[in-house]
Amino acid sequence: MRKPAAAMAVVATLCLSLSGLAGTGAVRAAELGHVSGWATLGSVTPAAGCWLDASVEVQHGGAALSDVAVGVNLVHGGEIVSADWGMTGGDGIAFLGVDTSWAAPGADAWLDVVVGGEYAGGMPVSVTEAGGCTDNPDMVEIGAQIPIAGASGTMQAWSAAPAVDSGMVDVGVPAYAQQRNLSCEYASLVIAMGAYGVWVSEYEFDHRVGWSENPHWGYRGDISGWWGNTTDYGVYAAALAPALNDFGFWGETFYGAGNPTALTARLDAGTPVLVWLGLWGDTGFYEYAGDGTPYKLVPGRHVVVAHGYDSGGVYFADPATGGKSYYDWSTFMTYWNVMDGMGLAVGPY
Repeated sequence: MRKPAAAMAVVATLCLSLSGLAGTGAVRAAELGHVSGWATLGSVTPAAGCWLDASVEVQHGGAALSDVAVGVNLVHGGEIVSADWGMTGGDGIAFLGVDTSWAAPGADAWLDVVVGGEYAGGMPVSVTEAGGCTDNPDMVEIGAQIPIAGASGTMQAWSAAPAVDSGMVDVGVPAYAQQRNLSCEYASLVIAMGAYGVWVSEYEFDHRVGWSENPHWGYRGDISGWWGNTTDYGVYAAALAPALNDFGFWGETFYGAGNPTALTARLDAGTPVLVWLGLWGDTGFYEYAGDGTPYKLVPGRHVVVAHGYDSGGVYFADPATGGKSYYDWSTFMTYWNVMDGMGLAVGPY
């Protein structure tokens, strides 16, 4: 079946050269595997202003798959107008949602379902005058080919249960959940400073960082907006680093694209590192500030705190879930390279 044109914009094409990993140990073997399942939506004929409950169930070989990154994107006119993402639980199901507050009656949209960074299926949605938010549910079968770690069968899109490695390096950071839809950068600073026993509210960074259309200069968009788009977006490392000075911390901005040692050297030194990841693959494009300065925007971008690594991959604290997880090296470098290996090491003066 041919993918809808709108869905093509958010399909993640993941490729990676592993030549730079020799210094960090072997990469876990992986191969593509077919996953299947179902996606449901509370109504395919909702009114404007509805919150639509959605769920995505993922299976491999007839068994439920946990710790798989999944997402739903509501696309209208070629643009993502609402999105949500998460990880499947032990039953292989993730509970998500999208809303229609952007719409007027008569608007048509398409719900993309993304599993492990790959388009897995979708369904049409029509906004109506008198539709309810739960009165016309629908279900669609989904399927995709995504990387599976051969040794354990864990989905590489989010390998949450790595084998114990005696060579593991771990800085040690607290867990913390971001308080707003798009505050992952500020929440990641909270986590990084928490590694040193210092607690600062994420709201303290709002006025210190400020706002700008260019995320290298300030926060772009509405911090309470929907994740995944580039209008309400976030902020990059260069704009965060100066704000740390008020709390007795320094921030070192660096770019380690294709070079895992740029990250591991800082973790070896005992420093937690914020890393910018492109979870939907390299879907980025360039815009220009008023003075002509170019900057890159990447739909599906997220920030986590890398706090450790071993020969198999990277350990990180994720403010989106308030927990900790793990990427194998192949997956991590794929997502990190999308953002040119953007990182921010954080430490006290």
